[in-house]
This record gives sequence, C-alpha cells and structure tokens, in this order.
Amino acid sequence: MIGYTLMLLRAYTRDFTALFFGFFFPLIFMGLFGILNFGAFGHVAIGIVDNANNADSQAFRAGLGKIETLQLSSGTNDAELERLRKGDRDIVLVIPADFTIAPARQGAAVPTLTLYANQGRGEQVAVGSAILTQVIDQMSFAITQTAPVVALKREEVAGRNLKYVDFLTPGIVGMTIMQLGVASVMFSFVVDRQRGVIRRIMATPISRRNYMAAHVLERLLLAVVQVLILLAVAVFAFKVSIVGSLGLVLGIAILGSVLFLCLGFAVTGFVTTENQAPAILQLVTLPQMFLSGVFFSRDAVPAFLKPVSDFLPLTFLNDALRQVSTAGAGIVEVRNDLIGIVVWSVITFVIAFRFFKLEA
Repeated sequence: MIGYTLMLLRAYTRDFTALFFGFFFPLIFMGLFGILNFGAFGHVAIGIVDNANNADSQAFRAGLGKIETLQLSSGTNDAELERLRKGDRDIVLVIPADFTIAPARQGAAVPTLTLYANQGRGEQVAVGSAILTQVIDQMSFAITQTAPVVALKREEVAGRNLKYVDFLTPGIVGMTIMQLGVASVMFSFVVDRQRGVIRRIMATPISRRNYMAAHVLERLLLAVVQVLILLAVAVFAFKVSIVGSLGLVLGIAILGSVLFLCLGFAVTGFVTTENQAPAILQLVTLPQMFLSGVFFSRDAVPAFLKPVSDFLPLTFLNDALRQVSTAGAGIVEVRNDLIGIVVWSVITFVIAFRFFKLEA
C-alpha cells in the first residue's frame, strides 16, 4: 500500500494541471482577495444591547438604522461584548433600562448610554463615536434646544483587529479541502474507470482494500501539505496571525478531508462518464462556496437560504477553522461543528459504500 501511495504522489507531482488547481489556484484566490482587501473600512459594525426595549429605544435604534455607515446588530450584553473582543464588532452600545427621549427634570440625571469601543479598531470607533454624538446632539436640540436628553459614556475593551484576509484564510483552506476531496476523486476514478485503468490495476497483486487505502492516504497527505502552504503564505505574505492551535487547525483539516473524500466517493458513484463529471462537480461544490462563508460572512446569506447554509458540510468545516484561527477557540468551543463534520462523514460514507464501484 505504501509503495502504491508513493507512486500516486509521484504521478500527482508530474500532473501540472492537478498541481495548478490543487496548489496554485487557491493561492491565486487568496492573493487576489487579500490584495483587493474587500474588508477595508467601509462601515462601522455596532452591536446594540437594548435593555429598555420601549417605544423610545426602538425609535432611537430605527434612527441609527437609517445611517448607511452604521451596520447594526442586536443581542445580549454578554454575547455582543464577546463578539467585540473577537473583532466581529467595532462598538457595542448598551441602552439602559431607564432610556427615554424627553426633557430631564431639574436636578435629575439623564439616561446614560454606554459605548464599549474595540481598541483594535481606532478608525471605526472614531467614526462611530462621532456619528452617535451627533445623533444625540440633534435629538437633544430637537427636544430641549439646550440640554442633552441622553448622556454617552465610553469604555475601552481590548478587541482584535480582524482584517479581511484573517477572515478569508480559513474559508480558502476549507474550499481547497472540498475541491481536493470531491474533484480529485471524481475525475480520477471516473476517467480511470471509463478507460479501463482500474481493471488493469486490479489484475496486479494489489488488493482492492490497499488500492483504496492508498488513494485515501495520498489525498490526506496532500490535504495537510496544501493547508500548511496556504497558512504559510497567509502568515508571511499577508501577516495573518493564527490565534488558536495550529495542531487543532490541522486536525480539523484532516477531519474535513475525510468528510469530503467520502462525499467525493459518494458522488462518483452516480457519475458514469467524463462529460457528466464537471456539471455534477459544480452542482455539489458551487453552492457551498457561496453559502458556506468562504469569501464573505454568512450574515449576507438571504433569510430563506439560511436553513440550508447552516447545515452544509463546508459550513461546519469553515466555521470550525475560522473559530480556531481567528478567535482562538478550543476543541470544546467547536464541538458542535465537529459533530456536524462527523455526522456528514457517516452519511456520505454510507452512500459511498452503497453506490461507489471501482469498475463500470
């Protein structure tokens, strides 16, 4: 088995088309999107914690929502502050329970909004703070013409300055693993099966078990090499910092490779000719590339597609890789994603076991 695996690896290194799409194509994607820097400053991400939830606070939030520069999200205090520390929010604005838009009684304190600022996002915080101050001033002037009706208190929170390329890297890694698992299996076995190559190999002393094991081992080794190359380029060329454990990232990558190898074998069972392979490949991989958060956040996915997006195989892999690499999550924090990967692996393995065949 080891000898046949080494032969497959040598054959792979001599296949320039495979090398291009397996190694250089993902690097082109990373370079293009990293240089263009789609995540450059264009909006201020604000998390709103509305402890009042009354007519005045809702009107205040509605007014902020009309400002194009502000990208609003709502949540609990703990959840929004955690997102702030991870770099998903620039500002968290806490609306107090006594919030009201009305002239204050003489000698009484006005409601105080608390603004938590991400120290790693100085530009966004400065713009967001200025906009909030202006909104409060305009609101106060409209009611009293003089005294402010709401106060603003600012507190600094140590948060991470998450660049777009930091977000992009795990997505590219996940996409590469998917392409290696599905595309390489599909084209390799469909072509060899149709041309009678597998039949001739089966005439040699190698057993079916060792033949399949060699192909799986080869692709797992290639997956590890691909992940290491992509991470090295991201770290040294784009200054990406892997916050979590590199060992855990590689472990998740190997687990994801097993999933997509099973998916590749499962899908290949339904492909009979070379002409069918490209269309079925696109049908399986293309939706996942756009719905599983490879290039952009899944927050942009339309609501009616969200239930589909949440349970795609690549979504579980990308979310696990991203949490570890950008937020420093451990195995406990990504356990739900790991369970999703394992469940999909079992499902696709059963399908592959039932329908995959070596010979036509």
